[in-house]
Amino acid sequence: MERPNISLDTIVIDCSEEDVKKMMDFYVLLTGFIPEPYSEDVIPTLTGKCISISLYPVKSYIPPTFPSPAVGRQLHLDFFVTDLESAVSYARSIGAADSPKQFHSSYHIMLDPSGHPFCLTTNGPTVEAGFQQVE
Repeated sequence: MERPNISLDTIVIDCSEEDVKKMMDFYVLLTGFIPEPYSEDVIPTLTGKCISISLYPVKSYIPPTFPSPAVGRQLHLDFFVTDLESAVSYARSIGAADSPKQFHSSYHIMLDPSGHPFCLTTNGPTVEAGFQQVE
């Protein structure tokens, strides 16, 4: 059977109802994505060129405890950067926190305002495949 046209469209991140606005603000500043208008009937969504991020409000949300495995990561995003040091400084300035555990010098693990880990990285499949950074 031939594979039909299937592509990743949206990443949905759970967070507490109280964290939706700060998560929206954080990911707008981190990615440059455009926030879509939302209401109680519409999941808050940020739209990028090729993918969107939706923030799903959960009434009894339990944040991850990374790097402790007590409550799993729930989600992990990698963001390609060309200057790791400046990207880390910028992420801190908009509300990200450093993970208490780091594993490699080519990426830096950070936590978003709801505690989800994400990496800022200078390597990965994007670089190896020769893709151009989207401006």
